[in-house]
Formats: sequence, C-alpha cells, structure tokens
Amino acid sequence: MFITNISFSQKRSIARGAEPGELYLTGAWYGIYDPIYGPPAYDTIRSAVYRITENGNKLTIQYDADYFGNPMNEMLPNYILSDATPGVLYTVSHYFKNSYPHTALWVSFDHGKNWIFREENTGGVGYITAIFKKLLFKGGGGVFKSLDYGQTFIQEFGAYFCHYCDMGWEEQEVFSIGALQSYKGILYHTHNFFRTYTEIPIDSQFVFGQLWSRFPDVYRGGLHGEVYVSSMFPEENSKAAYKVSFSADTGHTFRHVYVSEQFGNQGPFPVFMSDRESGVFYIVKSYQIEDFNPWGHHTKVCIEYYRDYGETLVDTYCHDLHKNYGKSCEAVNDLVSEKCGNSCVLLTWSEPESSLPVEEYWVYRRGEEEKRRKGEEEKSRMAYELVGVTKGTTFLDENLEVGEYEYYVIAHYEMGCVADSSNHVTEIINIEEPCEPVNNLGSEKLDNNTVLLTWSEPESNLQIEGYNVFRNNLLQNSVLLTDTVYLDENLPNGTYEYYVVAHYEMGCVADSSNHVKVEIDLGVKEINDLEGVKVYPNPTFSTVTIETNDFSKVEIYNIFGQLLQTAKTQVVDVSTFNAGVYFFKIFDIEGNSITKRVVVVR
Repeated sequence: MFITNISFSQKRSIARGAEPGELYLTGAWYGIYDPIYGPPAYDTIRSAVYRITENGNKLTIQYDADYFGNPMNEMLPNYILSDATPGVLYTVSHYFKNSYPHTALWVSFDHGKNWIFREENTGGVGYITAIFKKLLFKGGGGVFKSLDYGQTFIQEFGAYFCHYCDMGWEEQEVFSIGALQSYKGILYHTHNFFRTYTEIPIDSQFVFGQLWSRFPDVYRGGLHGEVYVSSMFPEENSKAAYKVSFSADTGHTFRHVYVSEQFGNQGPFPVFMSDRESGVFYIVKSYQIEDFNPWGHHTKVCIEYYRDYGETLVDTYCHDLHKNYGKSCEAVNDLVSEKCGNSCVLLTWSEPESSLPVEEYWVYRRGEEEKRRKGEEEKSRMAYELVGVTKGTTFLDENLEVGEYEYYVIAHYEMGCVADSSNHVTEIINIEEPCEPVNNLGSEKLDNNTVLLTWSEPESNLQIEGYNVFRNNLLQNSVLLTDTVYLDENLPNGTYEYYVVAHYEMGCVADSSNHVKVEIDLGVKEINDLEGVKVYPNPTFSTVTIETNDFSKVEIYNIFGQLLQTAKTQVVDVSTFNAGVYFFKIFDIEGNSITKRVVVVR
C-alpha cells in the first residue's frame, strides 16, 4: 500500500463550476494600509469569492469578508471546491485556534452568495469533490463520504491518499501526481481511492518538482481518459515557465497545450483550470494594482480562454476589481419569456448582479397593431408602454389579443439609479382554437403553513394532458400534474397568489385560471415545529411512522379534503387504504400542526 502524509484535499483557489464556461476563484479583493504602521501592515483586507461566467467574459463578486474577522463567525474564503450541482460550492479554511490547527467546511447553494457552516475539525483535514451531485469526500484517518452536501459523513475505509489530485468520472476514481525527483514524476490512477492503483511515469519534459512552493497538479478533462498536468519549470536567469500538458489516453502519452512566457518569483503566476466542456481550458493571472487615497492595492484578474485543446486562444478577458467594483446599477440581462396560455405571456428574470438594492422593476411592452386599408392588410408598430411594476422577478401579461409582442425590463434602484433596459424578448399570440382554462380554483389552509389547492377539469371536449401550478408567478411542479389537487407545504410567512394552467394533448396551453391569495402568518414556535417532524416510509403499503418529540394526534385526509381517520398513535395502519395520495395533519400537545403528504401504493 502506498503511504503518504500529504493531506487529502483539492487545495486550490480555483474551481470549475457545474456549468460549461463557469469558474470560481477565491483571493484578496483589496487591501488598505494601516495609516500609522503600514505598509506593510494593513488596516483592511477584504477576501472574496468571484464567479466567472461566459468563459471569462463576466466576473461578479459573490461574497466578501474581512480577513481579520473570526473564522467561526464569518466564512473567510480560502480553498474552493464545487460538485456537479448548479450553484453549489464549498470552501475549506485552515486556521489556528487555541494553539492547534483547525479546519472548517462551509457550503453555498446560491453560487457563493450565502454560506452555511457545516463542521469544524481539529487538524489539517482535507476535502475533495467529485463529478457527481451532492458527493463530497473527507480525508483524515480514513476516507469519509457525504451524500448530502457535507451535512453528514460516513467512513468508507481506512486508507487514503491524495497528492495534488482531481476526481475522475467514477465515484472513487482519482488522478494524483507525485514529484519523486526533480525531473521525474508519476501519475497515479485509481478506481477505488488507492486501495489499488496504477503508476504511469511522466516524461520530464511534462512535469518538474516543486518550484517556488508551487507543485505539479493534475486535472480531469471533459471526457473519459482526458487528463491535464501543470508544472513549473526552471529557466535561465532565475526565471521560470509554466507549462500545461494534455493526455487523451489516461496519462500514457502527453503533449504541451500551453507554455507561458518566462517570469520571476514575484509573478504574476499563471493558474490553470479545465472546463466541463471537452477541449476548453483557462489560464488565470492575478495582478496587484496600487491604490492611493486611501493607500493600498486591489486585484486585477485576467482570464485566457482556450478552445481546441490549446490550439485556439479565443480571447483574454481582464477585470479590474477596484474597491467599488460591481457597485453600480446593473441592468437585467437575462429576461426570458414563455407563453403560459393562448393569450398570456409569463416573463421571468434574475436579480441584477449588483451589491446595490433594487427597489422595483418596470415592465414595458409594445405590440403590432393590425389595420386594413383598401382590402390590404398592414401592420404598424405601437410605441412601448409601461404595463407593470413589480418588486419580484416575474410578471404575467394576460388577456392579449392576436399579435406580436416585444418586452423589456428596467431595474430601479433604491439609491435612485435607473439601469439600462434589459435584453428584449418577443412572443407571438395566435389563437386558432381556444382551449378552456381552469376557472374554479379554490384554496384551503390545512394548517398554519400548508395550503391545499383544488380545481375541476375545464369544460372542454379536448383531452387534458395535465396541469401546472404557479405560486407568485413561479412554477411549482417539475412534471405536469394529473390530479386536480395540489398541496403546498412548509410555507414561511408571506402572501401567496396561486393560479393553475391546463395543458392539452393537442399542444394547446390554456390561459391561467382564476387567482387565489393566501396569507401565511407563523409564530416562532410554529416555525420551529416544522423542522423536526418526519413520516416514513413514504411511499408505503402497510404502516406509517410519525417521528416527533411532541405528538398529540394525527388527522388523515384524502385528496378532496375529507377527514378519514383520527389517530392518537405515532404508528398508523394504512393497509386498508386504497392506493393514492393522503394528507397527514400532525398536531402537538399545544394544538400546533403540520401536514405531510403520504403516498400509499398497492
């Protein structure tokens, strides 16, 4: 068994995102010198997480923190990792506390904007992510595996190894590179976390040992068998070059795909990262730019975007991250539209990537007006008109006549700044044979935070394919519903407006149903009670167990809201129930309740 004392982690300040063309970086954003003791002493250092999209063309500051803050009270960006889940990132921070080294793990589910603390370990514990969603490994006295974004870990086996490594395309496949001598390296490849492995020698022209505290590294490509290695190489006059090599046959043969210009030990040091798209990679360079008034510095990041395995340098994008970078009133650039029926259009967009708060969004529309003159049909464009103002990022435009409609959105900021217009989108309304909408939508609060929606089938001879339910103009179901009932659970405080859209097999999409509004107002205890109640197994064919520390009774309802049974035991026999969906309304001893959806199968 190969033994090493190198920590089990991807110790990188760069990570590929879950989407092609997406990268994440961590590093110092800007620093301000102490007015009395600096330089070199700093009064302020801000450390940030950057998101890079559009293959380097766009860079946004997702999160920043005071470097001098307490790492247990505030996430300080250090090493960064990502799995295959869009928006999911991890950071791993190493620091000293009580004279001992510690490691903290944090996770983000919104592209690095907000962070959730997962765990703290004594010592230099390391982590590594794979190409799969939710999957995270931890090393330290063995290999530990998490399938829930690092919330819980279970031990897989006792051995571990990782020396500048990257995960492959299987759950336990790892590539690792070890520099054994100055001009000789070996690629290690395993399918079971180094319980067994293959050693593949790498020619000295493709890998060198440690230079200026930078070791060789290895990265997977976009396809099975694709591997990149990066390494520093000494040059004349105390200079160095950074080279990246590529293999399409799991490391048995390599060729250079990037060779940098020579540079000194003050940098800037190139950093490599492969994309999720095959043949695409990036070279990232960071520069320290001096500032005055106040005196300090900020970072400039340049991204070289390569395609065709290094044959094509598409472009180089540079971003000057001055102290006020991103603090402008950005426009909405990702407006999309879809027809939600034969005479309505649903617009959705994302919040502008700006640190300034948006007050509201103004929606503009113009259409084509049809005219007839002398028996000839003409169309004329009408001027844009304001058709809605909303604080949310959706807008429903209903009861449209036949014609073509063009939309854009303008963001209005609280500071008074008005952004440029968003991209424009166009939809065509052409009603040939209308399909009837759902007009009798009703709502009922089953408890303080659960809403039951019911409706009848439209009065139409056409065949219904299914229904979509919208809450505050956002689609709630991932597949079309076939029942005329929908349970919306675990709702926080707020006002909720619902409507239903019927989809017909002929491809016709009805207009939205009538809208219903529901108010949710929860107390603190009621909110806490929502978190701990579990029902299992689900689906079930025999019994249902209710897991809670505060139980009084359970009421069981069918999909029509009819009470079927009341039980005062936490194990309920459903063996005599017909197959279908049931709602378990669970009460605590103070009368608070929560409703759980249970599926009975036969």
